[in-house]
Amino acid sequence: MKPKRLAVLAVGLLAVTLAAAPAFAGRVEALFARSQAAEAKGKLGDAVLLAQAAVVADPARATSYVSLADLYARHREFHNAWKYYGEALGIDPTLASALAGAGKAGLALGDRKGAESFLTRLEKSCGADCKETRELAATLKTSQKSQPDSKAASLDKR
Repeated sequence: MKPKRLAVLAVGLLAVTLAAAPAFAGRVEALFARSQAAEAKGKLGDAVLLAQAAVVADPARATSYVSLADLYARHREFHNAWKYYGEALGIDPTLASALAGAGKAGLALGDRKGAESFLTRLEKSCGADCKETRELAATLKTSQKSQPDSKAASLDKR
């Protein structure tokens, strides 16, 4: 293929991709809206499937993984929540919602040291006055009474 034709093809593909991006984002948001509606109706299985479909639709979007992890965390499925917060942090290591969620999930799984590590990372990336930093700090403070010493291996490997 001639270089000029390749350039025209590349520009055409880029234009199609850029034109589809807003519709693509709308599809992801629509899937999450349907997931929230299913959760509100008590249909956790449907909610999870819809949230997973949103993640598959845009796997490079860290906030999609956080939304799925939050869904699992609300239903006390902390191992699954932990997994998807980790996926989000693999995409964006400073995403405040993922750091806070991972800290809370880790704490729920018995990893106080890991949760404290996430708090430190939040303070560095988001600041002490950040909503997520304050929430994780409060969760750690509240749990201190019920879990003074954790012997679990640290989950903070990301």
